[in-house]
Amino acid sequence: MLNETEEAIDLTDITRNNDSQPTLISITQARREISRQLQTRVCADPQTQDHGHSYIVWNNSDWLKKKGVSSQIIPPTNPGIYGGNTHQLLEIHKTANMAWRRYKLAQAATKKMIMHAFKDYHFLELQDDNGDIVGYTAIELFDHLMDQYVQPEDVADQVTALHKVLEQEYDPTEAPQVYYKAVQDARNALDSLNQTVDDETLIRHGLNQFKEHIDLKLDVRSWKLLSRAEKTWKRFKTHFIKAINDNKNDTGTLKAIGMANAVKHQIEQGKENHEVLAQASFEAREKISTLERNYTALMAAKQPPPPPQETADDRLNQIKVLTERLNLLESNKSGGGGSGGRNGGYRSLGSNSFPKNNKDGTRACRRWSNDEYCWTCGFDIKHNSMTCKYIKDEAAHKKEATATNTMGGSTRNLHLRV
Repeated sequence: MLNETEEAIDLTDITRNNDSQPTLISITQARREISRQLQTRVCADPQTQDHGHSYIVWNNSDWLKKKGVSSQIIPPTNPGIYGGNTHQLLEIHKTANMAWRRYKLAQAATKKMIMHAFKDYHFLELQDDNGDIVGYTAIELFDHLMDQYVQPEDVADQVTALHKVLEQEYDPTEAPQVYYKAVQDARNALDSLNQTVDDETLIRHGLNQFKEHIDLKLDVRSWKLLSRAEKTWKRFKTHFIKAINDNKNDTGTLKAIGMANAVKHQIEQGKENHEVLAQASFEAREKISTLERNYTALMAAKQPPPPPQETADDRLNQIKVLTERLNLLESNKSGGGGSGGRNGGYRSLGSNSFPKNNKDGTRACRRWSNDEYCWTCGFDIKHNSMTCKYIKDEAAHKKEATATNTMGGSTRNLHLRV
């Protein structure tokens, strides 16, 4: 019997909760899907009517809302070992024991379906030292999920989401029952949260969807002609299921629908193209404005800064430098004898053929007004350690050497550096 009961569990009809944590909607959905599974399990208590063992997932207030239910169900208890002495008492004990076994099997099946719908770690607080969840009824497991994962503010948000489901669009490519099922599930979920949705509300949402379809215009009109008492949710579903099925079998209606849908598609396509064009024009204008602003900023950044104003101190310094250079030239003229010969001549600063004018072979004045120095060539030259073309020893040559830090390089003409 245990094996037969285990095989009767159809987990394919139980939606798995793939979210990071359970929500009000997922908990309510699991409860209803498991309830439908338990309806097929025979219950010994006749008060359950046609609902089987589904009462074990509902609290008393929700259970009493079921069709044909008028009283609460008291779960059976373990009758224990038979201790009677008559045939009648034996039969009573057998009946009680059968009811107890069916109840326990239904609880076990329910627990398996709950654990399939949710994750093990969602019940971590209920696990014993061995990681097992033992001794809890289905209602207690659902109450745990509600207490742990559903907050009052979450209820308000999910109530809003359920109301949006009531207003969902009808998809004519699917059977109307799909639309009705989604709407009814949302209604039942709201009802479990004490948010009553009457038939008039469901019918109003349904009419708002069906009147958008040209093939149902006449059926919407005929529905409005019914009396108030005739406008029930049950009759509404039947009325439009029949209308939709008749339209599918009517070739004239199908042709009219095709033409109407083609016209509607062209209108919608035209609107969409107009919106795309308007959006593209707006974006183009924005890009042009942005480019113009960037160009203006770029040109402003490229404007050369105004030349600095020459101050009196700058002019004095310039006169001082020129005077010192003139004095140096004059002193060189007098010291060298002015002959311009090979051993005593001089030349102006920057000349390419400057003679040495000291008897020991060293120069007495500079050729160049720069401060260039080369580790190999020394001072008063036109290149430096980095640009030297006359390196004799690549390994020894120091390219970082300067006149202020010769790094052990040549001291040639360094005496000319003031």
